[in-house]
Amino acid sequence: MFTDSIIQNFPCDGIDAGCEDFRISEELDSGSLLNSLRAIGQLNPVILLERGERPVVVCGFRRLAALRRLGVCAVAARIMTAEDCRTTHPLELALHDNLAHRKLSPLEQSRAVVKLRDVCGVARERLIAEYLPLLGLPPREKALEACLALYSALPELRRLFMADALTLASIERIAKLSENEQECFAALMEDVRLSASLQKKTLDILDDLSEMNRASVTAPLNIPEIREFLKDAKLSSFQKGERLYGELYRLRNPRLVRAEADFAVRRKRLGLPGAIRVLPPPYFETSGFRVEFEAATPEKFREFAAALHNAADSPELTRIFDPDIS
Repeated sequence: MFTDSIIQNFPCDGIDAGCEDFRISEELDSGSLLNSLRAIGQLNPVILLERGERPVVVCGFRRLAALRRLGVCAVAARIMTAEDCRTTHPLELALHDNLAHRKLSPLEQSRAVVKLRDVCGVARERLIAEYLPLLGLPPREKALEACLALYSALPELRRLFMADALTLASIERIAKLSENEQECFAALMEDVRLSASLQKKTLDILDDLSEMNRASVTAPLNIPEIREFLKDAKLSSFQKGERLYGELYRLRNPRLVRAEADFAVRRKRLGLPGAIRVLPPPYFETSGFRVEFEAATPEKFREFAAALHNAADSPELTRIFDPDIS
């Protein structure tokens, strides 16, 4: 509780707005808030905490920023003293002030968790059990690790995450890399778009290649052939993403790729209609293959059956089973 709940006008230049110990909001510039303040003025006070020569902001970072943009010299404020609160109280106040009227973004959730840990000294177990549910997150170790990883990622990566260009799972993995590698991924994802599943597959392959070659995770991105098509203005960002995954897949699995290409040639020689799918076994672990087709009418079934009968008499059928036969 406040020992003094009086709202007073406090000069803007007397506030230490550079201290962000209790800041929750990710973006301080709010057009709607600016318009509201311009139209009807300040409705809610900024809450300050006495600290040193100038008080610091507890609640109202966005309000203060907007009022300053409007040229206001003094703001309506309530001032807390050290006696008013325990260690976590100012940040809890800021949290509830934000949660009362909006849902925090993932970046703001991560910011709150780190502030609770670093500024307030909240133990890991309490963060998980008490504060993650308050933020709308599951009380699990994995959720905490995701918050910490997101906060530690470079600003460029966080911006890509907010633009839906990177998933939270991808951010978690990339944030563990060196700063140079993070910068490389950030530059890559400015021009390339990968679906959530392709992001995971691409990162998996890059990890494998790094271990196989004992090189940086981002080393394959500097291969001339890859750099060339990444700069191709004729390709869309999604086309670049698909091609990037394809090139990395070939680097990771050269023998498998050659086997797939060889099987495609032998399958084509059978002369079967495209509606009949001839599928090799996974990773070519056996010599057999699977045949699939869908027939909507008896006529189509007979047509496909006849095509398979013709293929059965073709010498190319033997080569499907044994690629070493000339």
